[in-house]
Amino acid sequence: MKDHNINIYGLSETNCSERQAKIWQHQLAVGHKGRIIYLDLYFSDKCKLYLIQVYLNANQKERLQIKALHKYINDTISDAQSHDMEVIIMGDFNINYRKYLMAFVNNKWQFSLFRTLECRRLLDTIPIFNDNDEEMYTYISADPNRQESRLDYIWASLPMSEQSVNSTMIENDHFDTNHKTVMLSLDTVQMTGVSLNTTNQKKKHIKRTVFQYDEMDKDDEYTWKNFSTQLDLEIENTLMKDFSIVKPHHINTLWNMFRQTLMRVAKSHIVNKQVTRNKVKTTPEKKLSIYFDLRYIINHILETRSILNDTASITYSVFAKWSKFQRLINTTLDKYECSDLSSFFIFLILDDFKLFLKNLFSNIKKRCTNFKDNQASIIRLITEEEMIHISIEKIYKKDAQGNESLITGESAIFNKTNHHFQTIAGSINRKKPLQGHWKDQYRPLRHINENIYSNLMDLPSCDEWLDVIRNLPKNKATGPSGISNEML
Repeated sequence: MKDHNINIYGLSETNCSERQAKIWQHQLAVGHKGRIIYLDLYFSDKCKLYLIQVYLNANQKERLQIKALHKYINDTISDAQSHDMEVIIMGDFNINYRKYLMAFVNNKWQFSLFRTLECRRLLDTIPIFNDNDEEMYTYISADPNRQESRLDYIWASLPMSEQSVNSTMIENDHFDTNHKTVMLSLDTVQMTGVSLNTTNQKKKHIKRTVFQYDEMDKDDEYTWKNFSTQLDLEIENTLMKDFSIVKPHHINTLWNMFRQTLMRVAKSHIVNKQVTRNKVKTTPEKKLSIYFDLRYIINHILETRSILNDTASITYSVFAKWSKFQRLINTTLDKYECSDLSSFFIFLILDDFKLFLKNLFSNIKKRCTNFKDNQASIIRLITEEEMIHISIEKIYKKDAQGNESLITGESAIFNKTNHHFQTIAGSINRKKPLQGHWKDQYRPLRHINENIYSNLMDLPSCDEWLDVIRNLPKNKATGPSGISNEML
């Protein structure tokens, strides 16, 4: 926490005993069934924060428990917002938000938590500050056949998101886990409305170490030789070479040991400086507003789509919802100064609305039927081109003796047509033995050693590893580990 300037840290799946859990719960916050813990924070009259830490069931078979937790979270957030409190909810949700966004129909019960958070106008903080959020993950499964995924989140209400400085992920080097930590940095001055004193401001500044590789070997103290010698000595002292790897997570443990040792030696034997980022960037309010408006519209479109599955459910209440949705679209168009497209959605009479949905549902059903039984129609629809084909209903034939005949049978027409195109080039298409120069052309070349690929799957040698490392490009970003190619 000190290394990353973290003031509040939420831990999930701690496996504490019941007695320990009661002590922590009594001293710190209020919990619910060992899965949810929350804390009220009053910074000033301007900011009251409701902080929720959750750990949801990973087993989807525990559906009743999960749905009960979803309902409890919804009620808790509703109660907090009714008291004018901002909300931050974080923890291990054990569901993938990317799958929810990409789902054709996202009204599955597993995704009800995400629908709740969106309706309560909370926002996933990672995509705000990271353009590559689709490639970011927080969970690495012990099963190599399973892909990495993002199951851990920090969601914040809109005012909290506007006061955010950064949100990212950090590696957990100090304890054994297959999860990463999701971090959210907030501008405390905007939250409290009170400027911090000079001492606290220095603590709040985010610092990072910048290594100056160009300054190496300019004096006797900072040289690559000294760095290499000291690193070898540290590795010997930590007994890494004697570390036994029995289980997959042992590899992560060994890697963390090596990374910490290398970074410790690098800070003391490579020229570096501390850089402080003083400029605070907050999330533009317009960007968040657009996100919420789009998600709200998308959710209503998906709700309408689910109605199409049951035309009998079209009632006056559904029509009232659709009318409200139309007003929302008009308001959104005016808000962003868009051209008036609302006429497409106007249905003043319930019968018109029913007719629109029935026609839409009928067309969707027709496309599904065509996709199965009439692919030609689907191809014409996609390509917007009329398919031209030849229909052969009769074949006139004249044999070598001059006898004429008219073939009308479907099977006979098919066989004669196939025979015609097979022999039009002067020969019949069939397997033929290679002869002449073609036989020599396909014979294996004698000057090529047939064993050149026999060692292809052998493990790389130490010299090959070193050769690859020596040829790595320089002046490249380090990534989450912080280890640069120059250090290697």
